[in-house]
Amino acid sequence: MIKGQTILLIHGAGSIGKEWENFQRAFETLGNKVIVPTLRFHELGQSTSPDLGQTSILDYVEDIERIIVSLDQDPIIIGHSMGGLIALVICARGFGKLGIFITPAAPSGINAITPTVLRIFFRNIFRWKFWTKPVPPNFSSAYYGVLHDLERDHAKKVFDKSHSAESGRALCEIGFPFLDANNATKVNEQTIECPTLIIGAGRDRITPIQIARKLKRKLKSKADLIEFPHFSHYIMEGIEFEQVFEECLNWMSEKINSK
Repeated sequence: MIKGQTILLIHGAGSIGKEWENFQRAFETLGNKVIVPTLRFHELGQSTSPDLGQTSILDYVEDIERIIVSLDQDPIIIGHSMGGLIALVICARGFGKLGIFITPAAPSGINAITPTVLRIFFRNIFRWKFWTKPVPPNFSSAYYGVLHDLERDHAKKVFDKSHSAESGRALCEIGFPFLDANNATKVNEQTIECPTLIIGAGRDRITPIQIARKLKRKLKSKADLIEFPHFSHYIMEGIEFEQVFEECLNWMSEKINSK
């Protein structure tokens, strides 16, 4: 059982920390300290800051690093979607007791563009200089790409409580890393010092399971991979949350007890 740990939860693109409510409650009930930041310039609804559009993945990473170095205990770092990529980059910088990447966005070197991803972001890709602007939240895209296993009314409630605008630059760094001179999503797997876990979902449309599998091949023995063939990207409640949380808990217990 996991108790007395510091757990850092990093949310995904177009969202806020509120998406982690069930995970936070469950970890705290077990006796852990849980930290759930909301990424820079993210807020419920439309962003009021034009600076969001030019915010880099590296800005998010540096903000999370500042939180980590202020802690009195090395945290277990868990990220979802873009947050999974941020967690991966941070682990590759030598941080973290453990790292868990749930349906992670792709690092440089792993193709993130598929027909379903293009459909989700189609209306934004052709906005003039989209990589310099905030990408507004859109329920239709979120429903198709993330919430499609929920009843539409339920999906709208989930969207309404946790959606945010996202950085066009950050999305471009993920989708088109070959255009990024700063290599924001580049990961050197050799510098990862902690055990890591990748979780993939077979019905995921926005970070398809091929990304999780390719990431496992990249990280080799530094990562374990658990697949949920019948789950989609949204694993934050219901049976999806229960099963993913249980697998995370079992894996974390095994790794901590083996040290």
